[in-house]
Amino acid sequence: MQYRKPLATLALSVALAVGTVPGLAAAQAHDHGNGAATIELTLNEGARWQGDENMHKGMDAIRATMAANLDAIHDDTLTADAAKEIAAEVQAQVDFMVETCVLAPEVDEQFHLVLGQVLEGISELESGDAPRDGAVKIVEALNAYGEHFEHPGWEPLA
Repeated sequence: MQYRKPLATLALSVALAVGTVPGLAAAQAHDHGNGAATIELTLNEGARWQGDENMHKGMDAIRATMAANLDAIHDDTLTADAAKEIAAEVQAQVDFMVETCVLAPEVDEQFHLVLGQVLEGISELESGDAPRDGAVKIVEALNAYGEHFEHPGWEPLA
């Protein structure tokens, strides 16, 4: 991220709000059956993208937050208050990764696709209208991240 971090976060958030983030496309529904969009990421000439330690730290923290709430997500028993807490925890990690990012531009571009879907999920969690849908978007983003970025010890969420 070779530009001002807060401005980049704001721009990405605005783009998500008006639905103009490239790379997010409606695709086949995740096995949760909610019809959520999936992300169109590419590999680095067949290999996973190489990130940095701050990206790994932030993504591990987001994964841990979502894993701790997986039963409520699957059972569709996630309360509005719990959803807002999850949203705040995940947003804090997104902010951390944006502020500390030193990724190469091509890696950064791919990682922004993941973060875009995470931010969409945060927005849905915060609204309280469909907390499960927001949580599922974040889980799908985490799984797509694991398929496209090198991250030692990464395990997908089911």
